[in-house]
Amino acid sequence: MATTAVLADNLTTKEVLDLIFRDPATKHGLIEFEDLGKKPDEILKIYPKMTGTGKAKGEVRYYLKCFKRNEDIQVYSEKKASPEEIVRQLWLYKLHHVYNYPFDHIAVEFQVDFGTATAEKAADIVVFQRDGSTAKIVVEVKRPERKNGINQLKSYLNAEGSPIGVWSNGQERVILYRPYPREFEDTLTEIPTFHQEPRDVLAAKLTLADLKREFDFKRIIQNLEELVLANAGVDEFNEIFKIIFSKIYDEMAARDRKNQEVAFRKSDDPQITYENIDKLFRNGQAYSMRTNISNLPHNIFKLL
Repeated sequence: MATTAVLADNLTTKEVLDLIFRDPATKHGLIEFEDLGKKPDEILKIYPKMTGTGKAKGEVRYYLKCFKRNEDIQVYSEKKASPEEIVRQLWLYKLHHVYNYPFDHIAVEFQVDFGTATAEKAADIVVFQRDGSTAKIVVEVKRPERKNGINQLKSYLNAEGSPIGVWSNGQERVILYRPYPREFEDTLTEIPTFHQEPRDVLAAKLTLADLKREFDFKRIIQNLEELVLANAGVDEFNEIFKIIFSKIYDEMAARDRKNQEVAFRKSDDPQITYENIDKLFRNGQAYSMRTNISNLPHNIFKLL
């Protein structure tokens, strides 16, 4: 007669995380948090508890203490894993320790009202302005293999009047910027800190050293198609090629600029963004012809 393996009660935090993210689709599901200076198993403390009553009496379940709620939250058992909760806790840590938001300016499982109706699902995380009551950032978390939720996030932003939305599944993130009611842009490349506004992020200068070296190139292309070029009435391949060509040229040219400052930037004014990238594209064309670097476009096609 076959026996069912019993979950051990002495697993370390790392071992529990490995069990939660053991599926091939979620194995590297926490790369969004590689810049925290600590590994997830050093940030989170996961511990066992044994149920004492009911049909599950004697069953071992693993919990963590929520950074905001200070409550025991179950994240793993033989029957259920909660990768979304791990992503949410790491975002709470990041919002507090990287972006300097006090926990009393952060809400978890926040009920969003649409006029007289309440959303069926609470917002995962809401971060408030310095007044402590006006929504500034809404964070929607998913488990690593989930790709949906952008439209849900947009509805929360509209309902709360929040200018910034973050969608994250631990592997990647999308930042939505809502400068005007019901208009969404992806002009923010970073989240403002507690003492910043979106305009401060847009105005900040960037150098080559500030750029990420690890990224999901395929997903970036998909985001360009879905968030930027959708229904724009243009040849998507042609426009994406121009953007990538301009980006590569800018990083080449930045090596010779003061402080290696990059010029490929977004602005809160779409016309300025267009003029900036168009100028880089034309300068890149001229540079390629002048120096006879015929392999630059070739390398771009290899990426695509």
